[in-house]
Amino acid sequence: MRLFVAVNFDDTVHDAIQAALDDFPVANLPWRWSSPETWHVTLKFLGETPQDDLARVVAALESVRPRHAAFDVALGKFGGFPSLLSPRVLFYGVDAGADSLVALARDVDRSLEQAIGLARDARAFHAHATVARVKEPVPRALADALTTVPALSHPVTRVSTFDLVESHLGRTGARYSVVKRFALP
Repeated sequence: MRLFVAVNFDDTVHDAIQAALDDFPVANLPWRWSSPETWHVTLKFLGETPQDDLARVVAALESVRPRHAAFDVALGKFGGFPSLLSPRVLFYGVDAGADSLVALARDVDRSLEQAIGLARDARAFHAHATVARVKEPVPRALADALTTVPALSHPVTRVSTFDLVESHLGRTGARYSVVKRFALP
């Protein structure tokens, strides 16, 4: 099973992202936007995980759940990894609620290390929702234009759950299905 842990968004956030992409201020883009069904914040990528580990993964995530209260998040600034001048990934970053997502991601990371020996992430966690993957280098003029893309209008959503998600890879992209949902108190 190819697994990851994520915070999924409600329609308020999906609608705000879709409206921003529909009105994107740059034309003739050399990439396609990702499907709205894939917009989420990844807390931890587990990758290929043996079915035999699933019960321990679920137990580890269940132990995380009561340590975090529900909280609000708002997406805002448009960004890119490693940067907007040479992006491989384009995203909307989390403004409000980022600290709560960082704490949740760290707890998930630590719990999965203890439960199944999964190595902790070496890179700092940056809460974001990926909206595109860029396969080719972008021309300098386009990169410069990306730095002027306006932020979202801060749609606020309540994070009251996080999910263990299975990723099914196919010719048309990834399809996600929730394996288990964990409610925050």
